[in-house]
Amino acid sequence: MQGGLRIEGQMVTFYKNVTTIATKVDAEVAASAAVDELHLSELEYLEIQRITAYSCGEESQKFQENFQPLLERLKEQGYIGENPLQHWKKNQVKCKLDIINPDITVQDKPLKHVTPAMKEQFDKHVRALLKIGVIRPSKSRHRTMAMMVNSGTSIDPKTGAEIKGKERMVFNYRTLNDNTHKDQYSLPGINTILKKVGNSQIYSKFDLKSGFHQVVMDPDSIEWTAFVIPNGLYEWLVMPFGLKNAPAIFQRKMDDCFRGTEDFIAVYIDDILVFS
Repeated sequence: MQGGLRIEGQMVTFYKNVTTIATKVDAEVAASAAVDELHLSELEYLEIQRITAYSCGEESQKFQENFQPLLERLKEQGYIGENPLQHWKKNQVKCKLDIINPDITVQDKPLKHVTPAMKEQFDKHVRALLKIGVIRPSKSRHRTMAMMVNSGTSIDPKTGAEIKGKERMVFNYRTLNDNTHKDQYSLPGINTILKKVGNSQIYSKFDLKSGFHQVVMDPDSIEWTAFVIPNGLYEWLVMPFGLKNAPAIFQRKMDDCFRGTEDFIAVYIDDILVFS
């Protein structure tokens, strides 16, 4: 039997005999395709409409009500939701920077030309990070430059127009990374993962939200993460994206979490694949 399970935010969806799943949250999974395209009988098609979380019927409401207590417990414990702070209470993994020369000071030059629109972009992202408690105002002697980018920018094949991706704030930690000893913990090889999962029939994929932010910074390393935006200097309380050793530190954490499940779970940094 082919199928799978998808968890997206607080929505849990089960699929039976479905081989192609739309990725947009507002997509109607079963209703968006013809029955023959999903290789379903009419009876199976109606059953999926009845039991999937995207259905609007009475069964769907019961399904959501039954799962709500579990989702609330997971949210309270910090395993789902927007705030990773709760997870830190049980999370002993810390990011400690192994600095080569502690006398070096990171002094990136701030952006010279900042438009009002750019400043508003920076302010919006910083406000969101301050709200969930993953950064704080800094008095560090270090200063790494922050920049705004659009991730996943692509070209429309029909019109040739540029399609901007999601707006992100990124950090140029090059100087800090050059002054950090490399963590030698290795990441799993992609070919090794493919060979392990290649003969399976059911795949359930989970993406961790801001996975690196679930690792707390060691207090002695926080000042090194300081970044500058127009009219502000801030530092990270969690492990930011862009640090040289962040992938190795997080992979070690994930391998410890999932040790003993290698026969049916493959983990690559913050991507989890359950296969059977």
